[in-house]
Amino acid sequence: MTGTGRHSAVRSFAPEENPFETVMADVTHRCNMACANCYLPNRDVPDMDIGRLEECLDALPKRVNLRLIGAEPTMRRDLPEIVAMVRHLGHRPVLVTNGLRLARDSYVQTLRKAGLRHVVVSLNGADNDDWYEAIDNMRCAAKKLRAVRNAAAHGMIVNTGTILVRGVNEAAVGRMYRLMAGLRPRHAVLRFKNVGALGRYDAVSEAVNLSMAEMEALCAGAIGVDAAALSAWNTVKGERAPDSRLFPVDLAARPGRGLWFKLTDWQANAEGCLDPDFRRRGRITQDFRIAPFFDHVKSNEGGY
Repeated sequence: MTGTGRHSAVRSFAPEENPFETVMADVTHRCNMACANCYLPNRDVPDMDIGRLEECLDALPKRVNLRLIGAEPTMRRDLPEIVAMVRHLGHRPVLVTNGLRLARDSYVQTLRKAGLRHVVVSLNGADNDDWYEAIDNMRCAAKKLRAVRNAAAHGMIVNTGTILVRGVNEAAVGRMYRLMAGLRPRHAVLRFKNVGALGRYDAVSEAVNLSMAEMEALCAGAIGVDAAALSAWNTVKGERAPDSRLFPVDLAARPGRGLWFKLTDWQANAEGCLDPDFRRRGRITQDFRIAPFFDHVKSNEGGY
């Protein structure tokens, strides 16, 4: 398979040969936001053919975490049907969303009944509308927080994603921790990353981006631990991930329990945010093969 961007072709696999445990499906490139940092900003791509997606998923040799991503997957009216199809085929649907439409409780109920149990909600501004306006070009804190509470109230696993921008929202780490701790989830992961040079991004921030050490310090301050202890938590699912940190608020907690932090340094790789673990994350391609996620996104920048 040959990408449409400026990078060389990316290796891909037939669905029945899929080696990835997590697979991304860009079900739509439409969106109801216009964020300053958007890693999939091309809005001219038609929605994914769900019949072909079903054929692809049915051919996979083992169960996967199927991340429904986009731009914004809730733009599809048939999203509940897609969730039900993924669940029917034996896979685990995970919705990655900006959360605006999850602010409506009845919609969350519909997704829950369809089989959705896990959501990842983008919360770049935590509870602060000024931060959202600076990063996401929208004052949407109330809707975002309502989305998280609705999902949690319906028994879903709720993870969050926050892009940290120097001089804007460094305090979001502490605020996100307090917000999620107040919900008392059985298990949740608060994900933080710096600005990656991918898609549409704030070029000014690129030169003054937060480092991994600075993100570790922000997290350590929020939960009251020694920042030096966090650099040792560089293992994700049993394999070393030097550009990542995954650690619990209680450093003695068991995996899969309580609140966890995940840090990702998107500036660490000069090639532009490539996935250090080739087998961990795949992406369904335009021709319904499966390629390493970040490699494929970078190779197809501006095209898919």
